[in-house]
Amino acid sequence: MWYVIQTQTGREQELTESIERVLKGNGYRACFVIEQECVWRNAGEFLAYQKPLFPSYVIADTDTPEEFFLALKRVPKLSKLLRTDCEFWAIREEEKKLLCQMMELDEQSVAVSPLSTLVRRSLVTLDKDGNILNAKAPLSFFQDKIVRKRIRKRIVTVEVELLGEKRRIELGIRLPEDK
Repeated sequence: MWYVIQTQTGREQELTESIERVLKGNGYRACFVIEQECVWRNAGEFLAYQKPLFPSYVIADTDTPEEFFLALKRVPKLSKLLRTDCEFWAIREEEKKLLCQMMELDEQSVAVSPLSTLVRRSLVTLDKDGNILNAKAPLSFFQDKIVRKRIRKRIVTVEVELLGEKRRIELGIRLPEDK
């Protein structure tokens, strides 16, 4: 199962590295941050960069959340394994499948290579009015859930149920003429 660890925004990768260093894989299969590919426009050129899809969240793949919770106390970084009143906050199976589809992975690949947890920009085709006619993954899963389009900035905002609540997520897009 995947469980959610909360940390300070901007320190997700630092926490992941600390967990890897201190716990060395004991009690979990993988610990990773889901990142998304974005672009920044500078002087008419698009420069690619990556940022967390869910700021302040790190995901741990473990079958023993209680043991992992206790082991996490040895990690010197500010972190908290999220929980409800009676259990740890697990990512539901259908959410896990959707996240894996967005990263274009099968579920076993994350445990083997957590470094490949990147949601790439979706290739889209537009009509003359700027409406999206066709989209490749990951936007193809959410095309009916688009709530805002910022084509010039190469971003669309979708509203989906993920990690236990309705969320607005910005996904990067690219057009056929982009390099």
